[in-house]
Amino acid sequence: MTTRIFRLLAIGLLMLAQVARAEVSASVDRDRIYEGDTLTLILESDGNVQGSPDLTPLQGDFEVLGTGRSSNIRIINGQQSISTGWQIRLRPRRLGDLIVPPLSVGGEKTRPLVVHVGKVPPEVARKNAERLFVETEIDSGGHPPYVQQQVKLTVRLYYRVRLLDGELSEPTPDGDVVFERLGDDKRYETVRNGKRYKVIEREYAMFPQRSGELHIPSVVFGGHAALRRPARSHRPSSRLDSLTQRFFGDDPFMDDFFANSPFGARGKRLVARSPSQTLKVLPPPKDYHGSDWLPAAGIELHDSWTENPPQPRAGEPVTRVLTLRAKGLEASQLPQLEIAPSADYKVYPEPATSRNLLADGWVVGELRREFAIVPTHAGKLVLPPIRVHWWDTQQNKERDTVLPRWELSVLPGQGVSSTSSPATSAPEQKNDESAEAPAQSASALGPSPGSRDLGNRIADHWPWLAALMALLLALSVTWWTRRKRAAVRAAAGEPPATNPRAGNQAARAALREACQRNDTRALARALLQLARAEWPEQPPLDLRALARRLPDQAEILERLDRALFAGGTLEADDTRTLCEAFRNGLGQKAKHEEKKGREGTDLAPLYPG
Repeated sequence: MTTRIFRLLAIGLLMLAQVARAEVSASVDRDRIYEGDTLTLILESDGNVQGSPDLTPLQGDFEVLGTGRSSNIRIINGQQSISTGWQIRLRPRRLGDLIVPPLSVGGEKTRPLVVHVGKVPPEVARKNAERLFVETEIDSGGHPPYVQQQVKLTVRLYYRVRLLDGELSEPTPDGDVVFERLGDDKRYETVRNGKRYKVIEREYAMFPQRSGELHIPSVVFGGHAALRRPARSHRPSSRLDSLTQRFFGDDPFMDDFFANSPFGARGKRLVARSPSQTLKVLPPPKDYHGSDWLPAAGIELHDSWTENPPQPRAGEPVTRVLTLRAKGLEASQLPQLEIAPSADYKVYPEPATSRNLLADGWVVGELRREFAIVPTHAGKLVLPPIRVHWWDTQQNKERDTVLPRWELSVLPGQGVSSTSSPATSAPEQKNDESAEAPAQSASALGPSPGSRDLGNRIADHWPWLAALMALLLALSVTWWTRRKRAAVRAAAGEPPATNPRAGNQAARAALREACQRNDTRALARALLQLARAEWPEQPPLDLRALARRLPDQAEILERLDRALFAGGTLEADDTRTLCEAFRNGLGQKAKHEEKKGREGTDLAPLYPG
């Protein structure tokens, strides 16, 4: 008896599970469609299914355009039932009999479906073309395009009916092509074959990446047109009709509010497709001499010095900005801009910046690069011309765009005289003349009395005199070297060197004042002065050399260096970071003071607050 009860309970549980298990059904709104049409796959489940169906199996023969989900709850005779549904909009990828494969929904699978996709009958296409058609136009300059040249593709939709909804496919070419949309849609009206059409125009830029044949498939439009309403002379147009028309206006792709409603029709389905085209792409000409292949409709080179020529000084940087613009090329195709090095100057280039612009249906690639140029000496400075070699796609010939060379007069650095020895050459010449006059008179008058005794005394003390002359020569060389170094420091705007401790204190005071004023140049001078006090034998010559010696502060020093060469100022946060980093001098000095336990500082904080 007990065994029988358990069996009955098990059978009951299985029946309940079978009833509770959700059943999933699949159907399509149409099983026979024309090429370019879309269809709706409808999935329905008798339960509350969590998650979404797996649509991966559809990717082979269909393009999924969109999905929607709905849930319904019904109560009949006190019993509640829940159903879940999905609507999946599909576009077939090919002609023929296509199979909608089984899909997994909540652990269950749907049954497969068959959809037939056929060509649009000629009479239907001809009749539809009177109301709506699509055309494409290719512009490559009147001759076959070259590889990497911009080819303009224009797609136009002509229609004479009111469209409830619609979609134009993308004219994606087959092959290795860079494809880009040009601007927004253009809308206008025109007349074709004596009939007036509204037009929607889209432009694309194509850049073929290899030579040979390029196949451009058809562009397909699919949508619904509003059905003509029967004449209702007995009923005036309602206010709702006018409000609806005013709200939707002339939008050709207006979504019909009642499209999925059982109380209204979706409208008449219209499909149009443009003819496919094949384009022959040429390789670069064999007689092209440029190192970079640049097929463009125009090339411009801009030099910032053209509007504002600099007045350089020896040892001081001047900024030069070069900009390259190419009509019909993307920025990624442009070559790097360079300034040839020379012994007369040093070049410090910044990383180039690039962008793509749109102008009159063309992609315009722009490359911009800044250079800091430091003359090494005063006098004449010659910068070589900058040349860009390219292929003119409009004239179909090879061309050059050149920035001419610059010849500049470099002034001496601040604190350095313009002549090599202004104060010594004239006095030395005068001293030579005054020394020769007594000699000439002495030779004319004969030896003076006692001159021989003087010669004997000189001969006796010659070793001592030679040592004295050597000492004087060494002192003269030392004095001249120090004067030369002082002149170089003055050219860089640096204060004269003192003993290490005094130089360190003066530099820290200058750094404190520069921090309070946020003076970029004063900050750089004070830091280099600190470096000379720290490493008097081998001081770093610029901020980059100082950054290599102080890796912990390298990043903030490089920011200061970039701001200095760009002619701007540091951000307030960067100034605060730099001043706090060097509050106690450079790294070695800071460690020494920290080791002393911060017994006291000579100066107040560099950046108070």
